[in-house]
Amino acid sequence: MDVKETRKRVLSVLCTVLRQNLNFDAEIDVENLSEWNSLKHIEIMFALEDEFGIEFSEEELTSLKSIAKIVDAIQMRMLDET
Repeated sequence: MDVKETRKRVLSVLCTVLRQNLNFDAEIDVENLSEWNSLKHIEIMFALEDEFGIEFSEEELTSLKSIAKIVDAIQMRMLDET
């Protein structure tokens, strides 16, 4: 799966969990999206694990606070599986 498709799927999960229409090109993170609070973060992470069939470590859960970081982590996982 390429980066663009991964980003699209991550963004779709965020839109669903946060009940927001988010711009594909925007740099979205915890700092610039007030709806992305600590409780929603856990919900987002679980939804992403379901979406991609992966499991994040506790360390990853606390550090994945932007779409860019999430996409990078998922892409690395996909590379590791091949």
